[in-house]
This record gives sequence, C-alpha cells and structure tokens, in this order.
Amino acid sequence: MTFNLPLALVFARVLAVIPIVLLLGARDEQSATIAFGVFCLAALTDAIDGRLARRYGQVTRLGTFLDPLADKLLVIGTLIPLESLGLVPVWIVVLIVARELAVTNLRAIASARGYSVGASLWGKVKTIFQTLAAAGLLLLLAVPSLPLAYVAYSLLSAAVALTVVSGVDYLWKASFAIAGRGVPERWQIKARDGAARTRAR
Repeated sequence: MTFNLPLALVFARVLAVIPIVLLLGARDEQSATIAFGVFCLAALTDAIDGRLARRYGQVTRLGTFLDPLADKLLVIGTLIPLESLGLVPVWIVVLIVARELAVTNLRAIASARGYSVGASLWGKVKTIFQTLAAAGLLLLLAVPSLPLAYVAYSLLSAAVALTVVSGVDYLWKASFAIAGRGVPERWQIKARDGAARTRAR
C-alpha cells in the first residue's frame, strides 16, 4: 500500500471519531468544546485531501474508497454519542445509518454489474448539511443557547430531509444497473476492471 499525505488525512478523519466519543463521554462543556474543535479540524481535511491527491497525482484506489467512508464514519460516530446525551432522536441516527448501508450495498451490486453510479448534487449537499448539523450540535453542547439550538436543529432537519431525498435518488439511479436496463449516460461512468471510478456520497 502506497502511503501519502492525502491518505494520511483520510485515516486521521476516521481516527478523529475516537477522541470525539471519549470527550463527549465526559459530559461537560469544556470537553464538548474540545470535541467541537476536533470535529471541525477532521471535517476540514475532507476539503484538503482530495485536492492534494489530484494536484500531486496521488489518487489511489484505496483513498477513493476510504474518503467517502471516512465522512460517513465521522458524522455517524459523532451523532451516536450525541444521541446518548439526548441531543439527537434515535430514529434520526437509525435513518442515517440505514441510508448509508443501503447505498453501500447498492453501490456494490451496481459495481458488480459494471456500473458506478456517480455522486449526485443531492448526495454532496447531504454530506455538507450532515457535517454542519453535527458541528452545530457539538457547539450547542459546548455553549448552550436558544438561538444556537434553533440553528443546529434547523441544520439537522435539513440534513434528515436531504438524507431521504439523496437516498431515494440513488436508489432510482442504481435500479437501472441492478435491473440490467440501460443507464442514462449522464448518471453513470462505466467501471473499469470491476472498480468504481466515482464516489457515491
């Protein structure tokens, strides 16, 4: 395995979940503040690793696979302890986890049939709002206030809606490949050597 800086940033994003969970377990505002900082730094690596990989020609199959997975783990790994603290309803966590599992399975089936369904605008915006919602809830835990609560839960509501919409959108597109029907060219890129070339958010 070729290890490089972009790949290291992806691994750092995954490992950031550990201190976030431990800090939230302390159940105090100071720990929540640190958890918020760790989360923000980890989230920022998502905007950096891809650009570095493309700029220096360090795009790898492993990095392409792990990058979207790291985003999902960071958000879900943060929402679960927030749910245990009573800040997030359990059904929202279940919905987000179920959506990601369904998309991952559909992606694998489509890839086995020679297709990679590309990330849609809905999926990309969903990831942004999930990340903003998780950050907002962490900040709310660190600095409780009614205005911040309105903002954080508005972001969470938008993230939930986008989770559903993007999941349905992906299911619709993947159904073409799964059913063996012709996939519209604007929706997919033919996979080479059985490997997906685009990320599914």
